[in-house]
Amino acid sequence: MILTFKKLIFIFIFLKFKLNKNLSYLDLNFRKIDFTNYELVKRFIFKKNFYKNKNRNIHSFDFLNFSNKLGGKIGINLSRESIFGWFQINKNKLGFPWSEDLSSRRLINLLYNYEYINSSTSKNSKNKLDVVIYYHIQRILFDFNNKKITDITSFDLIAYLISSIMLNKINKKKIDYLKYIIDHQIDKLGMHKSYNIIEHSKFINNLNEIKNILLFFKIEKSKIFDELILKMTSILNEYFHSDGSIPLFNGSNNIYTKLIYDSLNKENYLKKREFTNIENGIAFYSDKNKKIFFEVVQPNNDMVSSNLSAGTLSIELSGFGEKIFTNCGASESLGKNPEYLRYSAAHSTIVLQNTNISQIKEGNPHIKFPQSVVFRREANDNEEVFEGSHNGYLNKFKKIIKRKLIIYKKLIKIEGEDNLISYKDINDRLIYHIRFHLAEDIIYNFTNNKKNIILKTKMNNIWLFKSDTELIVEDSILVDKNITKPTKQIVIKGVLSDKKILKKWSLEKI
Repeated sequence: MILTFKKLIFIFIFLKFKLNKNLSYLDLNFRKIDFTNYELVKRFIFKKNFYKNKNRNIHSFDFLNFSNKLGGKIGINLSRESIFGWFQINKNKLGFPWSEDLSSRRLINLLYNYEYINSSTSKNSKNKLDVVIYYHIQRILFDFNNKKITDITSFDLIAYLISSIMLNKINKKKIDYLKYIIDHQIDKLGMHKSYNIIEHSKFINNLNEIKNILLFFKIEKSKIFDELILKMTSILNEYFHSDGSIPLFNGSNNIYTKLIYDSLNKENYLKKREFTNIENGIAFYSDKNKKIFFEVVQPNNDMVSSNLSAGTLSIELSGFGEKIFTNCGASESLGKNPEYLRYSAAHSTIVLQNTNISQIKEGNPHIKFPQSVVFRREANDNEEVFEGSHNGYLNKFKKIIKRKLIIYKKLIKIEGEDNLISYKDINDRLIYHIRFHLAEDIIYNFTNNKKNIILKTKMNNIWLFKSDTELIVEDSILVDKNITKPTKQIVIKGVLSDKKILKKWSLEKI
């Protein structure tokens, strides 16, 4: 049961000495990478009573990191007034803004900015802040024990760990439970199951914070996460295009890419790993001239996968320091990624009847999704072959979709074979689109037969896209770093009337 505010104050008075003793540690900050979206915070922080708005980024208290950077009396007063004003309105609420991991994010930001908020302050203000913190600790401990492990985020883990330590309730069993939760959210290769490179990076950052917290408080099991951090960091090292950007799958964007990359470069102990046994996730291939990513994620009902896009079998490709094929990207400009950027049509994949492969629902796991996403990989001296399939269109249209990528190791070339296979004899005529969204600043020209397109990049590299059928070019957009830019997309379009249709295409540098 959640404590009422009056009961909490009563308990706080009796525990004040003990609490203050533990609060002496609150001038510490274990953060390695700051993932605060400062451009987003700027849009609301100077508005009067901004904390009254129902905006997830406000209720995470990320604005405290901005205030800290702002500094001075203005920043301190803004922080205190916003915290106390927010608490007065929201302290007894259920649900939002105490849902998801907002409580944990708030507590972390309060603790990491504690010394700053309390500088040049009265004893009364400090006591009020301690009450806010203690209230969060109690709710976090209660909520943590009632959450499904797939609903617990890495921010929840940090907040739970710090809360337990501050109340002298940490023990070996609790730390082992944290490790169990973490292992459940990471796949065999060491990839976070959101399959979002930003979320993966945040998870690594938060694991490092957990490790540093354990080290600081001299807890024996401080090395328990070392192997996992190394594993997750080594695979993150593979998820960069040849232009240094990250692939735009499942809500990823490049706002924090430099921070992530700089952090990776500091890990000089990393060794290159072989990743040949991928069964589910984002497959990749790289050589000195090209980099290819292939999305073969198996969706599920877990909250850890709630932001997956409907982009099964989508690809991204780069070469010679430039991106060629992309997905449409993602935005944090309004505090969340617009749903249309998660649609299948916003990805370089095969779309049937303009219908999403997975049914998107805001803030929740997919309602309906492929029950079988299969991936196979073969390699020899000359080629690497990726083959993926999904049954996301089986129930509605009785179709299976397959995509085969033939990657030539000694040539700057990739070939594709896209199959649309009927599970039953059905006479319905269905429209299909095979989309290849182009990166920005690419100029295109058709050849005479309309089956080939010459692509010229910003760096004057020339690529030739070939197809076994006539091509069309449509408008598209690229959303990255909270900027939307108009681009183009190559489209193979047709009507599926036969039991099986095979469409071949290729991309080669000339």
